[in-house]
Amino acid sequence: MPKLYQFIDLKYRIHSLDLLRGFAVLGILIMNITSFSQIGMAYMNPTIGAGLEGYNQYFHAFNFIFADTRFMSIFSILFGAGVVLFTQRIEAKGERVAALHFRRMFWLLLFGLIHAYFIWVGDILVAYAICGSFVFFFRKKSIQTLVILTLILFLIPISLNFITYFGMPADELESTFAFFYPSAEEISYQTQAMRGSYFEQMPLRVKEAIGLQTVVFMIEMFWRASAMMLLGMILYRKGILSAEKSTGYYKNLMLLGFVPGLMLSGIGLNEAYASNWNAGYVMNIGANFKIVSGLLMALGYIGLVIWCYKKGVFKKFQTRLRAAGRMAFTNYIGMSVICTLIFNGHGLGLFGSFDRLQQFLVVISVWILILIISPLVLKNYRFGPLEWLWRKLTYFSFTKH
Repeated sequence: MPKLYQFIDLKYRIHSLDLLRGFAVLGILIMNITSFSQIGMAYMNPTIGAGLEGYNQYFHAFNFIFADTRFMSIFSILFGAGVVLFTQRIEAKGERVAALHFRRMFWLLLFGLIHAYFIWVGDILVAYAICGSFVFFFRKKSIQTLVILTLILFLIPISLNFITYFGMPADELESTFAFFYPSAEEISYQTQAMRGSYFEQMPLRVKEAIGLQTVVFMIEMFWRASAMMLLGMILYRKGILSAEKSTGYYKNLMLLGFVPGLMLSGIGLNEAYASNWNAGYVMNIGANFKIVSGLLMALGYIGLVIWCYKKGVFKKFQTRLRAAGRMAFTNYIGMSVICTLIFNGHGLGLFGSFDRLQQFLVVISVWILILIISPLVLKNYRFGPLEWLWRKLTYFSFTKH
């Protein structure tokens, strides 16, 4: 088995983790571009917003099968691994682990709240700060215990969806999820609000952010993100994320993830069309297809990225991708700033006007920008600007750590 030091540079960067972060931060924009450019419900209900007419259906299918929930799952897995990595290094220095970890999560929470309420509603950092505080207490549990906890947490939102769908009368189910079909007036109101001035956008942004951070968080996000973080702890402690396994291992991980993941994704998409994108079905059974296939596809992607890393495929591109991963926090917030300036009223005001091809062209353009800028920044600095600030706030020190 290869030794861990083979995959770490002198500044204690684990290359495979940086590479995975870079891959995830680019991929997550495929998920988020719909929410940047269309009203909130267009993410769940693809028949509104850019719709499914013509080539739009093919871009949606690509997103549904290859992106939706996949990259957020990878990010959550890496976050869990990061909790273990951070605390191990702090313990090795003999510093107070709990104090530093919770200070770190506090500042992440604050960054997330600023992001959600002042930049873009679809923030994930608030959820990560809360879930990261929760999973901290399990970081040293046995692998067996972590596996059991991961399964329990992972199955909670799936079970709730099954109970909701099969336990509610049809008419009650329809009324409960009536928000899935916003009226023409509501679509017009949200579109005009986001095309308006920065302050005209605020009431809608605040309302949606509160909904995501309360109802959606408690029904699904807390359980799923926490489960993925615990899985990340397992994968890191087993040496999987740090590229310590053989290339054959990662090839098998690809097969284990992609084969059933693609099958479930295809079935889920087909069934959603068969239901005519029925609200009750999509929000419950359809969501379960996404949750399970998202995990499987995330594992497949992890296998693929690390296999490419170990085989030395596209080395120059990997260098850029690793740089993007080292600046994942800065790039994540940066994507929000760029995209809101493109689509919202305080920028170009193109909200609600792009089809899925045009959205994807924006994604590619932002990718290119990130892959150019990230290596240039890290040529002169050890960290991205937000990574630097988060680190300094965590240690309450502007001395070198």
